[in-house]
Amino acid sequence: MPKPDFSMPAAELAQMLARQAEAVCRYYLPAGRREGRYWLVGDVHNTPGRSLFVRLTGGGTGKGAAGRWQEYVA
Repeated sequence: MPKPDFSMPAAELAQMLARQAEAVCRYYLPAGRREGRYWLVGDVHNTPGRSLFVRLTGGGTGKGAAGRWQEYVA
């Protein structure tokens, strides 16, 4: 995974990370696993589980965009 250039505009940085969503998840959330179009992990602290979903594929913007995530807290 290439190192992000934090001097680039935030929107450009977000798009670059979204294009590499699976590599970002494998690096920062290694306790998770790929299931279909999503990376599943317990939470943002990398605990095992299925509460955090990160979309790995999709358009560049909007609800279905790659890199979008949601955590379900009961």
